[in-house]
Amino acid sequence: MPFLLPIVEFALAFAVPREDYVKALCWSRSPPACSFEFSPSPVFFLAVALPFVLLTVLSLWRNWRETAILSGSAGVAVLTGTALLAVHEGIALPTVLLLIPILQWVGERVLKIQVRRTDKALWTVSAVLSFLAVWIVVRMGLAVSV
Repeated sequence: MPFLLPIVEFALAFAVPREDYVKALCWSRSPPACSFEFSPSPVFFLAVALPFVLLTVLSLWRNWRETAILSGSAGVAVLTGTALLAVHEGIALPTVLLLIPILQWVGERVLKIQVRRTDKALWTVSAVLSFLAVWIVVRMGLAVSV
């Protein structure tokens, strides 16, 4: 199931209109001179969060606490990385890579459960691939706008 998330993430982010995450800053009208930057709207963040939120809610409803922790931590990490893309692209991926294990560890300690290492690794890879899918969509949107 976690390996379907990057595909869903790519499809949802790609379905959001480019105007919801790419903004133009123009300083001259004749000749037109503009720069384009990533400026996500709440709709874009909702599209990024939707797969993780749905899976976390489903896991909580079915009482799958391990899956809920892993899905929730992956979702928070991907959303944090997406927000950091607007600030500085260079820190987004390292933040995602560092945040996932920390959130997983905190979730395990709070709920006092033990999650298998293979599940942690699977969800970490899935979250990184999901973030990279969002990043690709953002970069494609910026490239098309130029």
